[in-house]
Amino acid sequence: MSIGLALTGCASGGGGGGGSTSDILAAAGGAGVSPRDTDNTRAAEDALEAAEEASSEAEARGHYQAAASAADLAIAEDAQNPLAYRLAAMAALGLEDYETASMHFDEAQELRPLYEFDFVGIREATWIDLYQQATPFVQSGDYEAAAEYFEKANAIYRQRPEAMVTLGQIYAQLREHDKAVENIDAALAFVNDSSNMAAVDSATAAGWMESTAPLPLLRAQVLADAGRFEEAVGTYRQLSAANPEDVELKKGLAAILSEMGNDAEATVLYRELLATPGLAPEDYFSIGVGFYQGSDYGLAVEAFSTAATASVNDRDAVEMWARSLQLDSAFAEVPPVADRWIELDPYSQNAYLILAQAANALEDAATTQEAIQAVDALEVNVGDLSLRRFANGGAAVSGSVVNKTLDQGSSVTLRFTFYRSDGTPMGSVTETVSVGAVDMSQVFQIQFDSAEQVGGYGYELTIG
Repeated sequence: MSIGLALTGCASGGGGGGGSTSDILAAAGGAGVSPRDTDNTRAAEDALEAAEEASSEAEARGHYQAAASAADLAIAEDAQNPLAYRLAAMAALGLEDYETASMHFDEAQELRPLYEFDFVGIREATWIDLYQQATPFVQSGDYEAAAEYFEKANAIYRQRPEAMVTLGQIYAQLREHDKAVENIDAALAFVNDSSNMAAVDSATAAGWMESTAPLPLLRAQVLADAGRFEEAVGTYRQLSAANPEDVELKKGLAAILSEMGNDAEATVLYRELLATPGLAPEDYFSIGVGFYQGSDYGLAVEAFSTAATASVNDRDAVEMWARSLQLDSAFAEVPPVADRWIELDPYSQNAYLILAQAANALEDAATTQEAIQAVDALEVNVGDLSLRRFANGGAAVSGSVVNKTLDQGSSVTLRFTFYRSDGTPMGSVTETVSVGAVDMSQVFQIQFDSAEQVGGYGYELTIG
């Protein structure tokens, strides 16, 4: 699963507020318990003030720890003193212990609801700061580091959904399925609570609704990726029924049904998709995979050939086209497709073998012999090639190099050229691989950066 992850909102004010004074007091049944000064609360206040005036982080931390200890003593001596919890919360904030700070804020506010007016600003300001600290990590692709800051933001303030949305996306990307679903559900529950939406202006509410709109589909994708197909398929059915023209939803539903062994219903959907005009080459490729997995090789041929016609150097589509023709016993059609495969993928042992098998079935002894000789002449075998297109342009290719005859440690250089759909080149990337012992496989992955969508690719290989 590949997700175009982006920040869901700007880190600025405008989240949920604390409501009016009358609303707060009415909900709480009154102003609550009055705060009381004690020796311990005064000690905590002095330590917090000293922390603010400290000249170093280490010195400040020492004062925050002293404040936390004094506040804990104040709570121990009087568990009904809201001031003690307030000071404990501020000390925990200084120590960057956001879960503890949130707990103490809640406890203080429960005892004295009027604290909410102060707390909502403090908590949201902290949330904004943590959100902003996470932003560079998202932009650089360090999602694990970003998640730490978003988790802290969620811990201190949960009256806006942006961090939840982004955490759902991050954990989906990292394949931490349970965490992804947890955050997606939290974000959806937040925007579906009318009181949350009523607490902000219409522009903010609209922005929140827009950012959470893709989450039901993302949730279904996460469940499918986790192998929880029964849960995922229900969501896909609902979404597809509501959006019958959405190709991605129909593809996703068909793929899950196929994984569940419901090939008959999956095939119906794939047939509908194949008849849909104006699809992208990668759509036809996905449809072809569906037919191929369902052993419907004739329709797989139609889908893969359409993909390879729409994007003439789509190596992956050409390979699957040749394989489908072979399995459909359409041997006469294999050689020209296999030749296209070999032109883009000249060190693929499988390409030559499929050509040899088809030629042998056609009793073409010369082509059979040439293909077998080509296999024997290969010094390495390049296999497992797969193109992954990025939503905003560019692509990645993964694969492997198996040593057949070279000395261990020999260098093999692959120069991948990427093409637009019409076959014009976009650029190239070079990858050098040191081979292992004979029959050992070395995996690789390369990335091609471009603002344009990639249509296809091929490579040239040099040894030494």
